[in-house]
Amino acid sequence: MEIFENIFTSMIHASTPLLLAAMGEVVSQRSGVINIGIEGMMLFGALFGLLGSYYTSGLPILAPWILPILAPWIGILTAGLSGLITAAIFSYFAIRLRGDQIVIGTAITLLALGFTEVVYRRLWGGIDKQLGIHDFKVIEIPLLDNIPIIGEILFSHNIVVFLAFLLVPCVYFFLYHTQYGLKVRACGEHPKAISTVGYNVLKIRTICMLFAGTMAGIGGAYLTLADVPYFSPGMTFGRGFVALAIVIFGKWHPIKAFAAALLFGLGYAMDAQFQALGLGIQYQWFKMLPFVLCLTVLAGFVGRAEAPLALGRPYDPSE
Repeated sequence: MEIFENIFTSMIHASTPLLLAAMGEVVSQRSGVINIGIEGMMLFGALFGLLGSYYTSGLPILAPWILPILAPWIGILTAGLSGLITAAIFSYFAIRLRGDQIVIGTAITLLALGFTEVVYRRLWGGIDKQLGIHDFKVIEIPLLDNIPIIGEILFSHNIVVFLAFLLVPCVYFFLYHTQYGLKVRACGEHPKAISTVGYNVLKIRTICMLFAGTMAGIGGAYLTLADVPYFSPGMTFGRGFVALAIVIFGKWHPIKAFAAALLFGLGYAMDAQFQALGLGIQYQWFKMLPFVLCLTVLAGFVGRAEAPLALGRPYDPSE
């Protein structure tokens, strides 16, 4: 029974960064923009989230009791800002200048891979080491965490996990029960139609893209502020691309994407648990599990899922 509790607890932890990135991607793709650069934005978030907490933790002017509370939130804000800035760059070239979204997103990911490794080697000499930062600690919801079996699985996590899960109904309500959410979905389906009634398609798409970048940055920061307190080059390990698969598997719907994130989180959790069992099998086989699952899902569902009609198509207001 304990191993199942460990697997499902790990599943929730592993699905959190995927869920954060996927919720942002659902909104951006619903508006008609494919953010292939999500992997790079998560990588930027992982680095700058760590740096934000690291340098805040070392400030002598702050009272010692406030540092454990303030530092990780500064890290999250720094990570979100890094994703926001990167998304603004993407938006300028892909939305304003109507460049190819796939090419620009790929360029951003390659830029992030190179930039973060240079900074990492410059600051820490290319050595993975534990840093003296304040990260997010596990909090237990009184009474609920004592429920047999599910108490430990559902009600004993850090605050970012709870906020990520709360984000799902918020995105759902926004997209399907608000007027602005209707405009977002119209931009992804019939941008010309919504433009003719006076709405700025480029502005709406840019705002959605900025939200997606911020969520990707925060998702990346989760890895360094709630998982392991250090940075390693490429530590996102393809999670951004998995988030893209989650959106497709979830058919661009936040609730279905949430279920898909849990499924992929289960793949990462099984990877960790199987390695811990010491079965005498090379760990690389277990590392393949999430990506085998990703390929299987895409092969089985990509042809059946109907993407927004204008997804990936630049919009020219003059046409």
